[in-house]
Amino acid sequence: MAVVTCAAHKTFGRGFSNEVQTVKLTWNQANDTGEADDTFKMGTTDGKILVLSSFVHVETACAGASGTAIIGVFGGDTDAFLDITSGAVANLADDFVDKETTGQGIVLASGAIVSMDIATTDFSAGKINVILTYVNID
Repeated sequence: MAVVTCAAHKTFGRGFSNEVQTVKLTWNQANDTGEADDTFKMGTTDGKILVLSSFVHVETACAGASGTAIIGVFGGDTDAFLDITSGAVANLADDFVDKETTGQGIVLASGAIVSMDIATTDFSAGKINVILTYVNID
């Protein structure tokens, strides 16, 4: 098991007080690999934020036998944005969109890492975006 920083990793969070912001975090198998049991760091918060809404969008279908993916907070609620049922490779088709209840109204501490974990089998293709709308609260 390795921890991999995605090529498109972003630091996000600081903004004007009460300013609503949006960030798109991306994992792309072509750039980041799709090894099972790896954790992929997609983004890191710079300041404490309140997530107002979160969506997972599959830009390019994932391929990989019976692979699964979860997306959430590294070391915290690891499937807040995509749980294992929604993250089954059979669901991760082009333009699949998911909105998990847990990922709405969640507070992320400064330095929190949004990450994706792949399990069961490797993904040989795929590109997944996490779109967060948030406001800083510190």
